[in-house]
Amino acid sequence: MPVFYAFSDESGKYKKERSDKFILKNPYYCRSAVLLEAQDWLKLKKEFFLLKKKMLNLGYEQEVKWSYIWSLYRHFQKKERITGEKPYYHLRLHPLDTLLEFIKRALDLLQDCPSCSVCLTVTFNERQRTKPLEIKKVIALHLSHVMALIENEMGKIPESHCVFFLNREDPTAEKNLKHIFLETFEQAFPDKYPHLKDSLNFEFFPHSFGSQLADYYAGVFSGCLRLYPQSIDLFRHQVWPKIAKENNQALASGIKEIPENKENRIFLKGILEKVFRAEAKDYRVSLEERLRSKN
Repeated sequence: MPVFYAFSDESGKYKKERSDKFILKNPYYCRSAVLLEAQDWLKLKKEFFLLKKKMLNLGYEQEVKWSYIWSLYRHFQKKERITGEKPYYHLRLHPLDTLLEFIKRALDLLQDCPSCSVCLTVTFNERQRTKPLEIKKVIALHLSHVMALIENEMGKIPESHCVFFLNREDPTAEKNLKHIFLETFEQAFPDKYPHLKDSLNFEFFPHSFGSQLADYYAGVFSGCLRLYPQSIDLFRHQVWPKIAKENNQALASGIKEIPENKENRIFLKGILEKVFRAEAKDYRVSLEERLRSKN
């Protein structure tokens, strides 16, 4: 019986009541899910941590989160000293372009993995695009779409089964996520998710190859929606080929707006069209070059 793992992570924040300041800082709330067969996970996990050691000389538990690169960029831009209590202190001596190259190569590990597919969801935080909804409801909508897509993928493989993983959170957040997952599962019981294990699993982020990849997919997607050059480059070449597609279409399948909204889907489609129209000269600009141009 083929066993698959699904790893999900988020980028950005969502609130029911959103101030202009909050929306400016968090225009999108994105979630990713990375699906791959257990045997591929085992092989790629080893390659991932070897790559981290070879490229960055970092140990098993030293994280390279997507958000760390942009925190470092802001420090370098402002010529600020990075103090020891920062979670990305261990990355302070690494060139930003080297860190981005590491993420590119990490995502490249999945390019030739036939069992791997990716799902991306997004909530637009602009008040005119998304009405006030409880955060529990929004997360439930994200997870239910991810679960439905994974179930659809599992349905193509006889007798397959999938185990769902999220990053460890504080006890209250974990409890809420478990309730959301269970409620979503029970509402469709017993027929909608026959290939999914009926409970969430939480794991320690630095030890999880899958969760770190989910972090990169979610972060790249969020940056791509903001039309950031480095994110566009990664999205076009490393992310897009792995997006789950139905009838060769990604929208409403491997990429979907949450909650479902026709106008927001058209808006999302417009952003993606801009991404794929971008000329190479528009997005292949290194972070080091951007820093130099501002100094």
